[in-house]
Amino acid sequence: MTWSLGSFLVTRCVCMQTPFDRLLPIAQAHGWDLEALVRETGCGGQCGMCRPYLAAMLRTGTTRFTEPVPDLQPRP
Repeated sequence: MTWSLGSFLVTRCVCMQTPFDRLLPIAQAHGWDLEALVRETGCGGQCGMCRPYLAAMLRTGTTRFTEPVPDLQPRP
């Protein structure tokens, strides 16, 4: 038996409805780390599910994730 979860794509903070490709240039322009991005935008500060993706976005510049990113950041 083969299981499929279907397609996987994470491109935004769902709680704030903010796309990562909109957040990245703002974060880069201001030199924000993850905590500053959360504080200034609210993204990652609600349910927290996007926090590992936000951290990876800041680290790598990627704004479209087709595979799960491990949660390496503690949630508030």
